[in-house]
Amino acid sequence: MPLSEKARAEIQAAIEAYPRRRTAILPALRAAQRDVGYLGQAEVEEVAALMELDPNAVYMLVTFYDMLYREKRGRYVLGVCKNISCFLRGADDILEHLQKKLGVGLNETTPDEMFTIRPFECLASCGSAPVLLLNNEEYCERLSIEKVDALIEELRARPPEAAGEHGIPWPVFQAELAQNG
Repeated sequence: MPLSEKARAEIQAAIEAYPRRRTAILPALRAAQRDVGYLGQAEVEEVAALMELDPNAVYMLVTFYDMLYREKRGRYVLGVCKNISCFLRGADDILEHLQKKLGVGLNETTPDEMFTIRPFECLASCGSAPVLLLNNEEYCERLSIEKVDALIEELRARPPEAAGEHGIPWPVFQAELAQNG
């Protein structure tokens, strides 16, 4: 599916914001992902053409970054940090709990296309471990099984449009977690 005019304009603005086109590649890929929801072969090729780059080089970046998706995913992506600080504070228990609660494995999407569980290598929030990144936008920190359950119920209760276009951006849940402990 071709990118929208809005996404193309955002990519062009990113290109113009940097002295070298190549420097705008990540903002361009994020714009394409927001537009379509993921970065399939067609989207990667279109971004590469707009940026005058080799599509293979662009695709290599897509495969490198956890926050760029090569396949469709749920309305809500639950990215759980699995690095050492989060691991030591129970991230493995949270990942296991999410898989059981939602009935899917890692990098899988629920049948209702509402949730995708993704392990992330590091979310750079070690002091507030364990951490979950919701839709690449919102940090949910100092998690417990109870907080994860509250998050899932809160997300299920929201109307689909509350997730924003393709799940990005999402209204701040972190403030609610802070208020409720």
